[in-house]
Amino acid sequence: MSDIYVKSPPIDYEKIYKQSTEKTPIIFILSPGADPQNEVQRLVESHGPGMGKFKFLALGQGMGDQAKEFIESGAIRGWWVML
Repeated sequence: MSDIYVKSPPIDYEKIYKQSTEKTPIIFILSPGADPQNEVQRLVESHGPGMGKFKFLALGQGMGDQAKEFIESGAIRGWWVML
């Protein structure tokens, strides 16, 4: 067997962005060690509302209320939210 069966293809964030809408969230299912934050920040800087409207939160125990607040505020104010 070749590497095609064990390696993930590279993610084209620009293509994902172009296929999305403001009413459709983008959901990444990540493997351990994967961290798309830098790539998403680049999209925000080039296409988004600016870094002041980009909210990032690493989820962990006790972060549910903060995540809910970010999502609700983001929906109202037009923020990009990454959990």
